Amino acid sequence: MLETTNKIKYIVYCRKSTESEDRQVLSIESQENELLNLARKENLIISKTYKESMSAKAPGRPIFEDMLLCFNKMKNCGLLVWKLDRLARNAFDGGKISWLMDRGMISEIKTPSKLYKNIPEDKFMMSLDFGIAKRYVDDLSVNVKRGLKTRLEKGGWCGVAPRGYINDRVNKTIAPDPLCAQYVRRIFELYATGSYGLKQVSNILYEEGLRTRSGDKARRSHVHHIIKNPAYCGLMRAGDKLYVGNHKPLVSKELFDRANDVLSGKIHSKRQKHDFHLRGFMTCGVCGCMITATTKKNHDYYYCTNGKGACEEHKKYLRSENLDKKIMNILDKICFDDEAIEMMYQASKEKIKNQKDYFNSSTETLQKQFNLVQEKQSRLADSYLSQITPEAVYTQKMKKLNNEKVNLELQIKNFVDNQNKGLLTLEQTKTYFLTANKAKNDYLVAKKENKRRVIEPLLWNLAIKDQKVALFQLKMPYQLMLTGHQNSSFETILRGLDSNQDKWSQSPLSYR
Repeated sequence: MLETTNKIKYIVYCRKSTESEDRQVLSIESQENELLNLARKENLIISKTYKESMSAKAPGRPIFEDMLLCFNKMKNCGLLVWKLDRLARNAFDGGKISWLMDRGMISEIKTPSKLYKNIPEDKFMMSLDFGIAKRYVDDLSVNVKRGLKTRLEKGGWCGVAPRGYINDRVNKTIAPDPLCAQYVRRIFELYATGSYGLKQVSNILYEEGLRTRSGDKARRSHVHHIIKNPAYCGLMRAGDKLYVGNHKPLVSKELFDRANDVLSGKIHSKRQKHDFHLRGFMTCGVCGCMITATTKKNHDYYYCTNGKGACEEHKKYLRSENLDKKIMNILDKICFDDEAIEMMYQASKEKIKNQKDYFNSSTETLQKQFNLVQEKQSRLADSYLSQITPEAVYTQKMKKLNNEKVNLELQIKNFVDNQNKGLLTLEQTKTYFLTANKAKNDYLVAKKENKRRVIEPLLWNLAIKDQKVALFQLKMPYQLMLTGHQNSSFETILRGLDSNQDKWSQSPLSYR
């Protein structure tokens, strides 16, 4: 009778987290079965059983804390656990168990393979096992961070794909989403003009079909986040560092920078309260002032702003529908024969296949600059380790060199990706011709809010005098196409496109 009274009662604790480091650990049910079998085999008395599904990397497990309170109430209890790391993987919780044993609240801890009694030798071994459990977590964290950094340096994507991309788990990167990528490009294109605010962009994209996963309109904060994310121009941000990704950019670096300049206020936006699809394209043919618009009786009218105060044209109002007809007449001038375009395309394709020397030379130069930056980083690191360079100077210079290195790496990647630039230019040229061919019809059938989207890539300036077109300017390369159309020389057009691409946005030609 005395032996039964003094027999130790045991508390069973089973834990498993859903995290990767516990994938090989027995399930909670399996742990419980193993411990109950052990209790039956050794005739142990089980008082309570605690089961928990939570990581032990950090303090704060509610069921674990309840168990500790139970030990304080029952006193002189044993603890059955499948393995010591089920109790704690952090120093704080491990210290609580050790402290309860020091006070005699826990008389012994028993596992299927070990027994820890309240004696110095066993408590020392227990502290070592707790330390090993914590070291495992620490090493795992370091290895995960090292693995993520290595993947980033190789251009691989880490985490969930941002909106406009989908995860490509086979290649460990991301790929453009066939449904959403076009909307992301549209966000950058609209906002980079400086004519639309975040809310306006959200409204326009909603009208054009963009929906969140719940079917709602994208919020301003969502649009803001997209514009700030460098992933869309081919970069990946991790902390304060940028890495070049292997994924396909949705927008160019130039468009990304311009949109962010507008967002930061470096480029002042010109927000529009009304949707006048031709405002900003037209000037007065008499005084040169901009032509603005107003709405009267549900119709849009365009008129001179008379900014110089001496023009009579501001008294003449041109109705939007009549102006649309004049625009379509202009678009009709840049229509080409589809068969002639295809013949030009095929004839020119063979001429430019071998024009790669310039790109190979440029890539080699950039690679030398990249290697030089790496050498500077190495020398700077040696200087810092030798305690010659102060830490503050080292950090500042290393960050600057890293940014320079990333920019060079991005340039090299762009050159490598564009080894066939001649062929790409030809493909773009063909696209320009086909776009010009269908512009008139697209403009005719487009809704009012979408007409600007059709005309914006083509029209540069339109001068109105006496409610007629005095002269007009198209953007390059469409103005060059117009001139080439008159000369019937596709070769001239191609040479002009190839040599004037960098000047398209600076020197449009005029046509009367």
